[in-house]
Amino acid sequence: MTFKPLATVNLGDRVIEQIRTAVITGKLAPGETIRDVQLAEELGVSRTPVREALHRLQSDGLIEPGERTGWVVSRFTEQDVRELFQLRRLLEPVGLEELERDPDPARLATLTEYFATYDHPIDAERHLEYFAHDDDFHTELVACSQSKRIHSIYDVLNVHINRGRFILSGSSAERVEETLDEHRAVIEAIAERDFHRAREALIEHLLTGEELMILELRKRNQQA
Repeated sequence: MTFKPLATVNLGDRVIEQIRTAVITGKLAPGETIRDVQLAEELGVSRTPVREALHRLQSDGLIEPGERTGWVVSRFTEQDVRELFQLRRLLEPVGLEELERDPDPARLATLTEYFATYDHPIDAERHLEYFAHDDDFHTELVACSQSKRIHSIYDVLNVHINRGRFILSGSSAERVEETLDEHRAVIEAIAERDFHRAREALIEHLLTGEELMILELRKRNQQA
């Protein structure tokens, strides 16, 4: 046989990922109108995968049908932030509780070394990388739970968590530095097997993020 099989590239998935990333990072702003024809032209694809992607992203809550035509990027309100963080405070500590009952050495080692490659100040060029690592850390905490339902619910939330993370990143570079300390507070408690303190540090981190995200939203609304 002369040729090796080629890997199949799913165009629809690539289109979805590009549009999803644009919404999460704010390149497509809340309330902005999206037209499938224009989007297809910009992406260099037909309207079919774009329409399929828009329907998928509607089910994720990232976009919604326009009043007259096209689609609109879903807004990210204070109520959205409150509900999102309420769910995070319910779901993320479950992983710590299960880790306390069954302290798997490999998972403990992974968590305690999670931010070992970062130090103050974090170079601005590494901020996007840091946000991804931040996301991975919280996902890893949830993964400590053995509940598949919790995992699936968190996966749905995660696109909105990342959207909020990018909104908050615009408030100040200092917040990036502060989150590193907050994450390390959780990690240090885990390393010492003090899961009660780890949970308290995690909840405090989430409460701080919630309030700062709401302040940033209010600031943006005033500027608008």
